[in-house]
Amino acid sequence: MVIRILILQMLLLAGSVFAGHDDLLIERVNAKFSYAWSALDKTIRAYHYKPAYLQRCDFALNERHYKSDKYRILFFGKYDEMKKMSKKYPEIVPFFPLRMTVMEEGTHTLVIATPPMTLLPLVKTNEDRMTIFRWQEDIKSILKQVKSQYQQ
Repeated sequence: MVIRILILQMLLLAGSVFAGHDDLLIERVNAKFSYAWSALDKTIRAYHYKPAYLQRCDFALNERHYKSDKYRILFFGKYDEMKKMSKKYPEIVPFFPLRMTVMEEGTHTLVIATPPMTLLPLVKTNEDRMTIFRWQEDIKSILKQVKSQYQQ
């Protein structure tokens, strides 16, 4: 339980780098981790995003004597869009690829994302702002779609 609180605090801190954009995107999925993970992977691909990297965190937490359920970070994005944005705005490179944290909590799974809207202060054109808005709406839709697959 302590580790969950620490993780959520770290995510809140990371998400609140820019004032006014400190809300995390969170959905509680009524499914075990493996089912929610599979649904998330399929849904991300259906929105034409490509998973880039999977980081497993539960082993490192267990080594430090924290009891943890399954805990992963999925990095994903649209390569061409992120490459274009990275060239125009090198300062946003640390925020790419986009990421979602997935962690099992008993019989449920939490899927958490930092909103792409946090990047708005760093871009200058309306076209780039629209890209960020689309990423935001896509992530919200992905989360809702994954949750809806396992509603009681």
